[in-house]
Amino acid sequence: MAGVFNALTTAVSGINAQADAFINLSNNIANSQTTGYKADTTSFQDHVSGSGIAGKATSNTVSATTVQHVDNDGDSANSTNSMAMKLSGNGMFVVSKPSGSASANEVVFSSQKYYTRNGDFTIDKNGYIVNTSGYYLDGFSVDDNGVLTNSLGPLRIHNVEFHPTQTHTVTQQAVVGKVPTDMANYKPEDAQTYTTPSTTVYDSNHNPHNIAAKWTQSESNPLVWNVSVYDADGKGSIETNQYQVTFDPKGSLASIVDGATGEAVGSSVAGAPAEIPIHAKYGNNETLDMTLSLGTIGGKSGTVMATGDNVPSQSQAAPAAIDTAAKKIEMGKTVLGTSTGSNQSYMTSPVAAEGDQSFALKWTQTSSSPPTWSVQGVDPFNPDAAGDVHTVVFDSKGQVTSFDGSDDLGNASITFNGASYSLDVGSASLTTATSMSGDRTALTNDSVTSGKYKNASITTDGSIMAVFDNGYSQLIGKIPVASFNNRNALQAIDGQAYLATADSGTPQLGYIGENGGTALNTGMVEASTTDLTSDLSALIVAQEAYSANTKVITTADTLLQQTIAMKQ
Repeated sequence: MAGVFNALTTAVSGINAQADAFINLSNNIANSQTTGYKADTTSFQDHVSGSGIAGKATSNTVSATTVQHVDNDGDSANSTNSMAMKLSGNGMFVVSKPSGSASANEVVFSSQKYYTRNGDFTIDKNGYIVNTSGYYLDGFSVDDNGVLTNSLGPLRIHNVEFHPTQTHTVTQQAVVGKVPTDMANYKPEDAQTYTTPSTTVYDSNHNPHNIAAKWTQSESNPLVWNVSVYDADGKGSIETNQYQVTFDPKGSLASIVDGATGEAVGSSVAGAPAEIPIHAKYGNNETLDMTLSLGTIGGKSGTVMATGDNVPSQSQAAPAAIDTAAKKIEMGKTVLGTSTGSNQSYMTSPVAAEGDQSFALKWTQTSSSPPTWSVQGVDPFNPDAAGDVHTVVFDSKGQVTSFDGSDDLGNASITFNGASYSLDVGSASLTTATSMSGDRTALTNDSVTSGKYKNASITTDGSIMAVFDNGYSQLIGKIPVASFNNRNALQAIDGQAYLATADSGTPQLGYIGENGGTALNTGMVEASTTDLTSDLSALIVAQEAYSANTKVITTADTLLQQTIAMKQ
């Protein structure tokens, strides 16, 4: 009798187990087209009872356990969505969910992190990258300078600005002086100078810096010029340098020699590029190596000397004379900028001071109403020699009205290298014109400084790039992936997403491609891992097993009825 009851309870457990299998199979089939869905299987386990003596145990019931297969990769499915992504290997996308009500442009997120393989992402109206299940993609964004941060959070693409590209080449196109008509009677006092207007260059972190070049004609040979490139911000970021540039009698470049080593720079063959190397080191430990391109050897464009009726280019930077013995600084009539402009700066061309020092006056606009500038004595090649900063105020007509708060301009003085110097500050002025006139294109560079955002794209290493109308793409974020020691122990939740558990282990973040663990393909998504052929076959088996268990129950019931009938 006990055996019949045992068979009855075993059959009931069999029905329940097959029902669980049926649920898993039906869920797989229902999600056969669900992006990133991971099909489950059913594992059956036998339970026995008995005395524990070998060969005496009796099967009692069966149970079913759902087995996750999160580690199975789905096939690739093409997508027309530019933000669609498919992961292969160990990694999973890190995603977030909103935690409360969202305003018109802002979303509040929960601190809980989720993990998914549903890479069917789009950009929503607020610029967030969200998948079809409503999960927001997490990643690392860039700061205002375009540098990647280490703060993980929902990625957002909005207010994208183009960052100037790094400068590699500075080009000079100028007529630096005039070839004497009577070379034999050239005298030292005939030596000419030419100082370029400054140009703004950019390092790899998009930080701006100003540089300029000063040309000084040799007192013995009018075809030879001493050229130095200097930091026009007055911060000494470019070490002292000097190159001898020689022209031929027709005013074309002939050769370049490094003044420090006496060695030729480049080739003197006609048509060869005429270039001067520039090495700058800035306070943020950023180095910038550039080339000053003067044109070509024997060329008639680029940097030349005037011949015949031609005239030299107009210099923009005037020198400021320093008398170290009399402790006096004189600056000729100099127009620093406009009275209506903003963020302006001006530096006089460097002149020799004591020893191997150079001197220049660095002017920087600090306010536009009233026009206010700071002035400081600097050594363009030595930041340690910089003096105190003084304040100069101009009126609406561009004339100086006060120096350090005093209208007694005759007693104006500044410090340089620890010494005090008198300064005729009244020689500085501003123009009331809307822009400066004269040569402002002598120095140009290859940095691209502006661009309009068009769209975003994703590279195979998980970099999110902003695409601009100038043809450039710039990094605005990067996608990490999370891996687990036991992915199959993650807790499944709605929307093809998972939570970390004690059995799955903590997530380990890394970039795509690191250690060969994860690969990313764009323009496609990961299809469901459901195998319809296999699951439909398993469904038939589950149905037959379910029916067989019901047959056991009806048979057991018949046996019980017959047993009861024996007493009648």
